Amino acid sequence: MNDYSLSYEWLSGLVGTYGLIGIFIVSALGNMIPYTTIPYLLLVMAYTATLPSDELKIATAIVSAIGAAVGKVVVYYIGKGASKIISDNTRRKLKNFARIIEKGLFITIFLFAALPLPDDVIYIPVGMSGYSIVRFFVAVALGKIVITIAAVYFGSTIKWFLEGGLGLPLWLSIPILVIVTLWLTYVIVKMDWEGIVETYSNDGFIKGTIRLLMEFFKALVYPFITLYKRMRR
Repeated sequence: MNDYSLSYEWLSGLVGTYGLIGIFIVSALGNMIPYTTIPYLLLVMAYTATLPSDELKIATAIVSAIGAAVGKVVVYYIGKGASKIISDNTRRKLKNFARIIEKGLFITIFLFAALPLPDDVIYIPVGMSGYSIVRFFVAVALGKIVITIAAVYFGSTIKWFLEGGLGLPLWLSIPILVIVTLWLTYVIVKMDWEGIVETYSNDGFIKGTIRLLMEFFKALVYPFITLYKRMRR
């Protein structure tokens, strides 16, 4: 029996014993470990399939979503803790990033929570940026309500993603997600957010967007330029 089936069997027993409290605990556990593979939504789907009314199914989905959001708060604070070991300049840039795109960041957090995406990729940098924990929790909770209700009523599609529809083995998917997280944080740090917002303010949306794309491209290719210069020495 593999680790996946062992965790599913143990968590299923937890839900069967404690009901809604078990759903809350399982949902929190399934979201508090970065890049976890705990199949909490599968358990929610199995549990709600036994419920007699839509009201009970939706209530269960909401309990699960709140538990999931509590779990993601742990991920947020992992990122926040990591911000303590970075340089002051890097920390300042991350805070500027959160401040400048504050409204857009709320939507981004919501979308990553609402879709079957590896959301820790964005949540760890968000924690590092010092983004409001209250807004973070609300955005995640709302997104998790969407995906949990979708899992309850349209379970087959969600299940395809959860059970490895992308076909990547665990030993490969986790390192890829970690690398993407580090890359995303690096790109955010290297971009000149103060210059971007100044361009938006002074020159309008089109030039501001061009500046944003240029900064993104510069951050993307900067490591390769640096490596090339070192090789030329």
